Amino acid sequence: MKRTYPVPVFLVLAAVIVGIVTVRSTQAEPEAATVALIPVRVEMAAIGSFRARQSASGFVSGVRQTDVAPKVGGYIVKLLKEEGDAVRAGEAIAVLDGRELSAMNKSAQLSLDAAGTILRETKDLYKQTVDQAEASLKKAEDSYASGDITSRDLDIAKEAVKSAKRTRDAQDAVAAAGKSAAEGGVLVAGAVAANATVTAPFSGIITRRYTSLGSFVAPGTPIYAVASQDALEISVSIPGELAKNLHKGDEVAVFPEHSTESITGNIFSIAQAVGTTTQSSIARIRFGKSVTSIALILGQYATVSIPVGPSRDALFVPESAIIHEYDDTFVFTVSDHRVKRTTVTLGDSKDGRREILSGINSGSSIVVEGASALRDGTVVSVSE
Repeated sequence: MKRTYPVPVFLVLAAVIVGIVTVRSTQAEPEAATVALIPVRVEMAAIGSFRARQSASGFVSGVRQTDVAPKVGGYIVKLLKEEGDAVRAGEAIAVLDGRELSAMNKSAQLSLDAAGTILRETKDLYKQTVDQAEASLKKAEDSYASGDITSRDLDIAKEAVKSAKRTRDAQDAVAAAGKSAAEGGVLVAGAVAANATVTAPFSGIITRRYTSLGSFVAPGTPIYAVASQDALEISVSIPGELAKNLHKGDEVAVFPEHSTESITGNIFSIAQAVGTTTQSSIARIRFGKSVTSIALILGQYATVSIPVGPSRDALFVPESAIIHEYDDTFVFTVSDHRVKRTTVTLGDSKDGRREILSGINSGSSIVVEGASALRDGTVVSVSE
Protein backbone atom coordinates (compact mmCIF):
# COMPACT_ATOMS: atom_id res chain seq x y z
CA MET A 1 0.00 0.00 0.00
CA LYS A 2 1.35 3.34 -1.06
CA ARG A 3 1.86 5.98 1.66
CA THR A 4 0.29 9.52 1.29
CA TYR A 5 2.24 12.58 2.47
CA PRO A 6 0.48 15.76 3.66
CA VAL A 7 0.81 18.96 1.49
CA PRO A 8 3.13 21.48 3.16
CA VAL A 9 1.35 24.53 4.65
CA PHE A 10 3.57 27.02 2.89
CA LEU A 11 2.45 25.66 -0.49
CA VAL A 12 -1.17 26.17 0.44
CA LEU A 13 -0.53 29.77 1.54
CA ALA A 14 1.34 30.50 -1.68
CA ALA A 15 -1.58 29.27 -3.75
CA VAL A 16 -4.03 31.44 -1.82
CA ILE A 17 -1.89 34.59 -2.30
CA VAL A 18 -1.57 33.95 -6.02
CA GLY A 19 -5.36 33.60 -6.27
CA ILE A 20 -5.99 36.88 -4.44
CA VAL A 21 -3.52 38.78 -6.59
CA THR A 22 -5.10 37.33 -9.70
CA VAL A 23 -8.60 38.32 -8.63
CA ARG A 24 -7.53 41.90 -7.74
CA SER A 25 -5.70 42.26 -11.03
CA THR A 26 -8.75 41.26 -12.99
CA GLN A 27 -10.88 43.75 -10.99
CA ALA A 28 -8.42 46.63 -11.39
CA GLU A 29 -8.27 46.39 -15.18
CA PRO A 30 -11.89 47.38 -15.85
CA GLU A 31 -11.74 50.16 -13.20
CA ALA A 32 -8.71 51.73 -14.89
CA ALA A 33 -10.40 51.47 -18.20
CA THR A 34 -13.44 53.45 -16.95
CA VAL A 35 -11.57 56.49 -15.43
CA ALA A 36 -13.28 59.66 -16.91
CA LEU A 37 -11.19 62.44 -18.48
CA ILE A 38 -11.76 65.97 -17.13
CA PRO A 39 -13.74 67.98 -19.70
CA VAL A 40 -12.46 71.45 -20.57
CA ARG A 41 -13.25 74.10 -23.15
CA VAL A 42 -10.37 75.70 -25.00
CA GLU A 43 -9.75 78.69 -27.25
CA MET A 44 -6.81 79.65 -29.39
CA ALA A 45 -4.71 82.60 -28.27
CA ALA A 46 -4.97 85.10 -31.11
CA ILE A 47 -3.43 88.35 -32.27
CA GLY A 48 -5.86 91.27 -32.36
CA SER A 49 -5.81 95.02 -32.85
CA PHE A 50 -5.55 96.92 -29.58
CA ARG A 51 -5.65 100.53 -28.47
CA ALA A 52 -4.86 101.36 -24.86
CA ARG A 53 -7.63 103.05 -22.91
CA GLN A 54 -7.88 105.16 -19.79
CA SER A 55 -10.88 105.42 -17.50
CA ALA A 56 -12.58 108.55 -16.19
CA SER A 57 -15.86 108.92 -14.36
CA GLY A 58 -18.70 111.40 -14.03
CA PHE A 59 -22.44 111.79 -13.67
CA VAL A 60 -25.09 111.82 -16.39
CA SER A 61 -26.61 115.27 -16.84
CA GLY A 62 -28.91 116.95 -19.32
CA VAL A 63 -27.54 119.02 -22.17
CA ARG A 64 -30.35 121.40 -21.21
CA GLN A 65 -30.15 121.74 -17.44
CA THR A 66 -30.90 124.77 -15.30
CA ASP A 67 -31.97 126.05 -11.90
CA VAL A 68 -35.48 127.48 -11.82
CA ALA A 69 -35.94 130.64 -9.73
CA PRO A 70 -38.83 133.11 -9.30
CA LYS A 71 -38.65 136.60 -10.79
CA VAL A 72 -40.27 138.04 -7.68
CA GLY A 73 -39.74 137.50 -3.97
CA GLY A 74 -42.21 135.96 -1.55
CA TYR A 75 -43.09 133.07 0.72
CA ILE A 76 -43.59 129.69 -0.91
CA VAL A 77 -47.18 128.53 -0.43
CA LYS A 78 -47.11 125.56 -2.84
CA LEU A 79 -44.41 123.15 -4.01
CA LEU A 80 -46.03 121.08 -6.73
CA LYS A 81 -43.14 118.77 -7.69
CA GLU A 82 -40.52 116.52 -6.08
CA GLU A 83 -37.21 115.08 -7.28
CA GLY A 84 -37.74 112.62 -10.11
CA ASP A 85 -41.08 114.08 -11.22
CA ALA A 86 -41.57 114.78 -14.91
CA VAL A 87 -42.60 118.29 -15.95
CA ARG A 88 -43.87 119.85 -19.16
CA ALA A 89 -42.73 123.19 -20.55
CA GLY A 90 -44.81 125.95 -18.94
CA GLU A 91 -46.23 123.68 -16.22
CA ALA A 92 -46.60 125.26 -12.74
CA ILE A 93 -44.09 123.82 -10.28
CA ALA A 94 -44.32 126.27 -7.35
CA VAL A 95 -46.53 129.14 -6.14
CA LEU A 96 -45.51 132.14 -4.01
CA ASP A 97 -47.76 134.15 -1.71
CA GLY A 98 -49.21 136.60 -4.25
CA ARG A 99 -51.52 138.70 -2.08
CA GLU A 100 -49.35 141.82 -2.31
CA LEU A 101 -48.89 141.26 -6.01
CA SER A 102 -52.63 140.85 -6.46
CA ALA A 103 -53.19 144.08 -4.55
CA MET A 104 -50.76 145.86 -6.83
CA ASN A 105 -52.56 144.43 -9.83
CA LYS A 106 -55.94 145.60 -8.49
CA SER A 107 -54.52 149.06 -7.77
CA ALA A 108 -53.22 149.26 -11.33
CA GLN A 109 -56.64 148.29 -12.64
CA LEU A 110 -58.31 151.01 -10.54
CA SER A 111 -55.82 153.54 -11.88
CA LEU A 112 -56.71 152.45 -15.40
CA ASP A 113 -60.40 152.87 -14.67
CA ALA A 114 -59.77 156.39 -13.30
CA ALA A 115 -57.65 157.32 -16.32
CA GLY A 116 -60.42 156.14 -18.63
CA THR A 117 -62.94 158.31 -16.77
CA ILE A 118 -60.65 161.35 -16.97
CA LEU A 119 -60.18 160.82 -20.69
CA ARG A 120 -63.94 160.66 -21.31
CA GLU A 121 -64.67 163.71 -19.18
CA THR A 122 -61.84 165.69 -20.78
CA LYS A 123 -63.14 164.90 -24.24
CA ASP A 124 -66.66 165.93 -23.24
CA LEU A 125 -65.49 169.15 -21.56
CA TYR A 126 -63.31 170.40 -24.38
CA LYS A 127 -65.79 169.32 -27.00
CA GLN A 128 -68.28 171.67 -25.35
CA THR A 129 -65.68 174.47 -25.33
CA VAL A 130 -65.08 174.03 -29.07
CA ASP A 131 -68.83 173.84 -29.74
CA GLN A 132 -69.35 177.11 -27.86
CA ALA A 133 -66.53 178.85 -29.76
CA GLU A 134 -67.93 177.66 -33.08
CA ALA A 135 -71.43 178.91 -32.10
CA SER A 136 -69.97 182.34 -31.24
CA LEU A 137 -68.18 182.40 -34.58
CA LYS A 138 -71.45 181.67 -36.39
CA LYS A 139 -73.14 184.64 -34.67
CA ALA A 140 -70.17 186.86 -35.44
CA GLU A 141 -70.35 185.93 -39.12
CA ASP A 142 -74.06 186.77 -39.16
CA SER A 143 -73.45 190.08 -37.38
CA TYR A 144 -70.59 190.95 -39.73
CA ALA A 145 -72.83 190.25 -42.71
CA SER A 146 -75.46 192.65 -41.33
CA GLY A 147 -72.80 195.26 -40.54
CA ASP A 148 -73.21 195.09 -36.76
CA ILE A 149 -69.53 194.22 -36.07
CA THR A 150 -66.23 194.96 -37.70
CA SER A 151 -63.88 192.55 -39.44
CA ARG A 152 -61.63 192.68 -36.37
CA ASP A 153 -64.41 191.31 -34.22
CA LEU A 154 -64.89 188.50 -36.75
CA ASP A 155 -61.18 187.65 -36.68
CA ILE A 156 -61.28 187.46 -32.88
CA ALA A 157 -64.16 184.98 -33.07
CA LYS A 158 -62.28 182.85 -35.57
CA GLU A 159 -59.15 182.85 -33.39
CA ALA A 160 -61.24 181.78 -30.41
CA VAL A 161 -62.37 178.66 -32.32
CA LYS A 162 -58.78 177.80 -33.24
CA SER A 163 -57.66 178.30 -29.65
CA ALA A 164 -60.49 176.09 -28.32
CA LYS A 165 -59.54 173.31 -30.73
CA ARG A 166 -55.83 173.52 -29.82
CA THR A 167 -56.71 173.32 -26.15
CA ARG A 168 -59.09 170.42 -26.78
CA ASP A 169 -56.47 168.45 -28.70
CA ALA A 170 -53.78 169.08 -26.06
CA GLN A 171 -55.98 168.09 -23.15
CA ASP A 172 -57.27 165.01 -24.99
CA ALA A 173 -53.66 163.96 -25.64
CA VAL A 174 -52.70 164.39 -21.97
CA ALA A 175 -55.71 162.38 -20.84
CA ALA A 176 -55.04 159.67 -23.46
CA ALA A 177 -51.40 159.44 -22.35
CA GLY A 178 -52.55 159.02 -18.77
CA LYS A 179 -54.80 156.15 -19.82
CA SER A 180 -52.01 154.52 -21.86
CA ALA A 181 -49.69 154.73 -18.87
CA ALA A 182 -52.36 153.14 -16.69
CA GLU A 183 -52.84 150.35 -19.24
CA GLY A 184 -49.09 149.71 -19.15
CA GLY A 185 -49.23 149.63 -15.37
CA VAL A 186 -51.95 146.98 -15.54
CA LEU A 187 -49.88 144.86 -17.92
CA VAL A 188 -46.80 145.12 -15.69
CA ALA A 189 -48.76 144.41 -12.53
CA GLY A 190 -50.47 141.47 -14.19
CA ALA A 191 -47.14 140.06 -15.33
CA VAL A 192 -45.66 140.55 -11.87
CA ALA A 193 -48.66 138.88 -10.28
CA ALA A 194 -48.37 136.00 -12.74
CA ASN A 195 -44.73 135.57 -11.67
CA ALA A 196 -45.99 134.37 -8.32
CA THR A 197 -46.52 131.09 -10.14
CA VAL A 198 -43.16 129.51 -11.07
CA THR A 199 -43.23 127.39 -14.23
CA ALA A 200 -40.88 124.89 -15.89
CA PRO A 201 -38.79 126.46 -18.68
CA PHE A 202 -38.80 123.23 -20.71
CA SER A 203 -39.96 119.64 -20.47
CA GLY A 204 -37.77 117.36 -18.39
CA ILE A 205 -37.20 115.90 -14.93
CA ILE A 206 -36.92 117.62 -11.54
CA THR A 207 -33.40 116.69 -10.43
CA ARG A 208 -33.28 118.70 -7.20
CA ARG A 209 -35.47 120.68 -4.82
CA TYR A 210 -33.56 123.44 -3.05
CA THR A 211 -36.11 124.79 -0.57
CA SER A 212 -39.17 123.87 1.46
CA LEU A 213 -42.76 124.99 1.89
CA GLY A 214 -43.10 128.28 3.75
CA SER A 215 -39.59 129.48 2.99
CA PHE A 216 -39.04 133.04 1.81
CA VAL A 217 -37.23 133.30 -1.50
CA ALA A 218 -35.78 136.42 -3.03
CA PRO A 219 -35.91 137.04 -6.78
CA GLY A 220 -33.40 134.75 -8.48
CA THR A 221 -33.18 132.26 -5.58
CA PRO A 222 -33.34 128.69 -7.03
CA ILE A 223 -36.31 126.55 -6.04
CA TYR A 224 -35.80 123.55 -8.36
CA ALA A 225 -33.26 122.17 -10.80
CA VAL A 226 -34.70 120.83 -14.06
CA ALA A 227 -32.94 118.76 -16.72
CA SER A 228 -34.16 117.62 -20.12
CA GLN A 229 -33.94 113.92 -20.96
CA ASP A 230 -34.04 114.33 -24.72
CA ALA A 231 -30.26 114.93 -24.85
CA LEU A 232 -27.79 113.68 -22.22
CA GLU A 233 -24.09 114.13 -21.61
CA ILE A 234 -21.28 113.28 -19.20
CA SER A 235 -18.47 115.66 -18.28
CA VAL A 236 -15.22 114.02 -17.16
CA SER A 237 -11.85 115.36 -16.09
CA ILE A 238 -8.88 113.92 -17.98
CA PRO A 239 -5.13 114.64 -17.93
CA GLY A 240 -4.09 117.45 -20.24
CA GLU A 241 -1.56 115.24 -22.05
CA LEU A 242 -4.29 112.74 -22.87
CA ALA A 243 -6.63 115.49 -24.08
CA LYS A 244 -4.08 116.57 -26.69
CA ASN A 245 -4.60 113.25 -28.52
CA LEU A 246 -8.40 113.45 -28.49
CA HIS A 247 -10.62 115.17 -31.02
CA LYS A 248 -14.24 116.20 -31.27
CA GLY A 249 -16.28 113.26 -32.54
CA ASP A 250 -13.98 110.52 -31.18
CA GLU A 251 -15.91 107.48 -29.94
CA VAL A 252 -15.68 106.40 -26.29
CA ALA A 253 -17.22 103.52 -24.36
CA VAL A 254 -19.43 104.47 -21.42
CA PHE A 255 -20.28 101.94 -18.68
CA PRO A 256 -23.31 102.99 -16.57
CA GLU A 257 -23.12 102.09 -12.89
CA HIS A 258 -23.97 98.42 -12.17
CA SER A 259 -23.84 97.58 -15.88
CA THR A 260 -21.30 95.39 -17.66
CA GLU A 261 -22.39 96.53 -21.12
CA SER A 262 -21.09 99.73 -22.62
CA ILE A 263 -22.83 102.49 -24.54
CA THR A 264 -21.09 104.32 -27.35
CA GLY A 265 -20.71 108.07 -26.91
CA ASN A 266 -18.87 110.76 -28.81
CA ILE A 267 -16.66 113.55 -27.55
CA PHE A 268 -18.61 116.78 -28.07
CA SER A 269 -16.06 119.25 -26.73
CA ILE A 270 -12.72 119.41 -24.93
CA ALA A 271 -11.71 122.33 -22.73
CA GLN A 272 -7.93 122.12 -22.77
CA ALA A 273 -6.03 122.35 -19.45
CA VAL A 274 -8.69 124.09 -17.39
CA GLY A 275 -7.06 123.05 -14.12
CA THR A 276 -4.14 125.38 -13.41
CA THR A 277 -2.64 123.04 -10.80
CA THR A 278 -3.39 119.61 -12.21
CA GLN A 279 -3.38 120.66 -15.89
CA SER A 280 -6.56 118.62 -16.35
CA SER A 281 -9.09 119.11 -19.14
CA ILE A 282 -12.85 118.69 -19.23
CA ALA A 283 -14.28 116.46 -21.96
CA ARG A 284 -18.02 116.44 -22.61
CA ILE A 285 -19.43 113.21 -24.05
CA ARG A 286 -22.85 113.15 -25.69
CA PHE A 287 -25.09 110.34 -26.92
CA GLY A 288 -27.59 109.68 -29.64
CA LYS A 289 -31.27 109.94 -28.74
CA SER A 290 -31.79 106.25 -29.52
CA VAL A 291 -29.84 105.11 -26.45
CA THR A 292 -30.23 107.84 -23.84
CA SER A 293 -33.81 107.14 -22.84
CA ILE A 294 -33.15 103.40 -22.59
CA ALA A 295 -29.76 102.92 -21.00
CA LEU A 296 -28.88 106.16 -19.21
CA ILE A 297 -30.57 107.92 -16.32
CA LEU A 298 -30.15 111.53 -15.21
CA GLY A 299 -27.81 111.71 -12.23
CA GLN A 300 -26.45 108.21 -12.82
CA TYR A 301 -22.76 107.54 -12.15
CA ALA A 302 -20.85 106.19 -15.15
CA THR A 303 -17.31 105.27 -16.15
CA VAL A 304 -15.92 106.43 -19.48
CA SER A 305 -13.26 104.37 -21.27
CA ILE A 306 -11.17 106.72 -23.40
CA PRO A 307 -8.78 105.48 -26.13
CA VAL A 308 -5.14 106.42 -25.62
CA GLY A 309 -2.41 106.38 -28.28
CA PRO A 310 -2.31 104.55 -31.62
CA SER A 311 -3.64 101.06 -32.37
CA ARG A 312 -1.23 98.11 -32.21
CA ASP A 313 -1.30 94.32 -32.54
CA ALA A 314 -1.41 92.30 -29.32
CA LEU A 315 -1.88 88.67 -28.19
CA PHE A 316 -5.13 88.20 -26.27
CA VAL A 317 -6.82 85.42 -24.27
CA PRO A 318 -10.16 85.49 -22.39
CA GLU A 319 -9.96 86.76 -18.81
CA SER A 320 -11.51 83.44 -17.70
CA ALA A 321 -8.35 81.60 -18.80
CA ILE A 322 -6.08 83.52 -16.41
CA ILE A 323 -5.43 82.08 -12.94
CA HIS A 324 -3.80 83.96 -10.07
CA GLU A 325 -2.18 81.90 -7.34
CA TYR A 326 -0.08 83.68 -4.76
CA ASP A 327 2.67 85.45 -6.73
CA ASP A 328 2.15 83.42 -9.88
CA THR A 329 -0.11 84.19 -12.82
CA PHE A 330 -0.60 81.36 -15.30
CA VAL A 331 -2.80 79.64 -17.86
CA PHE A 332 -3.24 76.00 -18.77
CA THR A 333 -2.20 75.14 -22.32
CA VAL A 334 -3.34 71.88 -23.91
CA SER A 335 -1.33 69.58 -26.18
CA ASP A 336 -2.31 65.98 -27.02
CA HIS A 337 -5.06 66.09 -24.36
CA ARG A 338 -2.59 66.90 -21.61
CA VAL A 339 -2.46 70.28 -19.87
CA LYS A 340 0.60 72.26 -18.99
CA ARG A 341 0.72 75.04 -16.40
CA THR A 342 2.35 78.03 -18.10
CA THR A 343 3.32 81.26 -16.34
CA VAL A 344 2.36 84.41 -18.28
CA THR A 345 2.96 88.15 -18.08
CA LEU A 346 -0.16 90.28 -18.43
CA GLY A 347 -0.75 93.53 -20.29
CA ASP A 348 -3.85 95.63 -20.92
CA SER A 349 -7.50 94.59 -20.91
CA LYS A 350 -9.97 94.80 -23.77
CA ASP A 351 -13.63 93.74 -23.83
CA GLY A 352 -13.28 90.83 -21.41
CA ARG A 353 -9.92 89.71 -22.83
CA ARG A 354 -6.39 90.20 -21.51
CA GLU A 355 -3.20 90.94 -23.33
CA ILE A 356 -0.39 88.37 -22.86
CA LEU A 357 3.07 89.89 -23.06
CA SER A 358 5.05 86.65 -22.57
CA GLY A 359 4.62 82.95 -21.79
CA ILE A 360 2.56 81.73 -24.76
CA ASN A 361 2.41 82.28 -28.49
CA SER A 362 -0.34 82.95 -30.98
CA GLY A 363 -2.17 79.70 -31.77
CA SER A 364 -1.64 78.15 -28.33
CA SER A 365 -4.65 76.18 -27.13
CA ILE A 366 -5.74 77.72 -23.83
CA VAL A 367 -8.20 76.30 -21.27
CA VAL A 368 -11.01 78.84 -20.76
CA GLU A 369 -13.49 76.65 -18.83
CA GLY A 370 -12.86 73.82 -16.36
CA ALA A 371 -9.43 74.98 -15.14
CA SER A 372 -10.33 74.80 -11.43
CA ALA A 373 -10.00 71.00 -11.39
CA LEU A 374 -6.70 70.86 -13.29
CA ARG A 375 -3.12 70.21 -12.25
CA ASP A 376 0.01 70.29 -14.34
CA GLY A 377 -0.08 67.17 -16.54
CA THR A 378 -3.78 66.39 -16.15
CA VAL A 379 -5.29 64.49 -19.08
CA VAL A 380 -8.45 66.16 -20.39
CA SER A 381 -11.17 65.86 -22.97
CA VAL A 382 -11.34 68.98 -25.12
CA SER A 383 -14.22 70.96 -26.62
CA GLU A 384 -14.14 74.33 -28.35
